[in-house]
Amino acid sequence: MGYRSDVRIATTREGYDRICKRVDELSEGHDTYPLIGTRRIPEFFEEQDGSVVFGWDWVKWYDGMLADVTNVTTALSEIMSTGVPCEFCRVGEEYDDIEFTCHNDNGALALHVCPDTTISVLC
Repeated sequence: MGYRSDVRIATTREGYDRICKRVDELSEGHDTYPLIGTRRIPEFFEEQDGSVVFGWDWVKWYDGMLADVTNVTTALSEIMSTGVPCEFCRVGEEYDDIEFTCHNDNGALALHVCPDTTISVLC
């Protein structure tokens, strides 16, 4: 079955559009099922005041091992290097498996992501 994570990415509308276009380019001609693209809306999507938060629940987020995930992280890295504000959050199955990063002027984003964990006590 594999290890699963919940992933959210926040960026500007311009950043989102650039990610979608770049994932299209990286996926073209390959036998992949892109997680995102100009013709594919991600599982989670919310837009407000020029900012976008998007992502996936319960996804196998194996960067460097799954082409569709690597294409998203490559596109995200490229927009980060151009100064576009963004936030990345991945929450894994283990309570301490949280990855959260902010790049550039993320304070300019109208929407933000934040890691959240819940611990349930079962009797």
